[in-house]
Amino acid sequence: MFDVGFGELIVIGAVGLVVLGPERLPKVARTLGALLGRAQRFAASVKADLDRELGQTELARIEAELREEGDALRQTIHQPLADARDEVTGLNRELAALEQAPPSPAPAAVVPSAGTGEVSPPAPPAQPAVAQPPAVDPVPPPERDERQLDLFADPAPPRGPERDRR
Repeated sequence: MFDVGFGELIVIGAVGLVVLGPERLPKVARTLGALLGRAQRFAASVKADLDRELGQTELARIEAELREEGDALRQTIHQPLADARDEVTGLNRELAALEQAPPSPAPAAVVPSAGTGEVSPPAPPAQPAVAQPPAVDPVPPPERDERQLDLFADPAPPRGPERDRR
């Protein structure tokens, strides 16, 4: 740390012995050792705190990125389903409107009767049988599997029999 060699330590010890004397030198050396140990522990504690804060900041950034990617993925999955559901709902409304609309009357054609010379109205045309498409229910939302891990869900206490198992 200070790049002090063995020879320099002997010189410092000899000067301390002459200045402090043999009675006080061990106490001063013990006190200096304790202060140096405290300084090293304090420096290590500050370093650990800084590392922990940097790690938390990095984790928060990664969590935000994962949330954004999850939202984008969720939107990518659910948007086509919502579009299809809207299309089916619109088709069902159009079908219901067509079923409720009264049939438009056909123009009456005048047909002369054979042999009598009288004119009689034509017989109404037979209604063609229209095959109706089966009613299509909107696409239901996907069911959740309770065993599947959802990383983005808020933690909630379990309900019902699951609570008793814990």
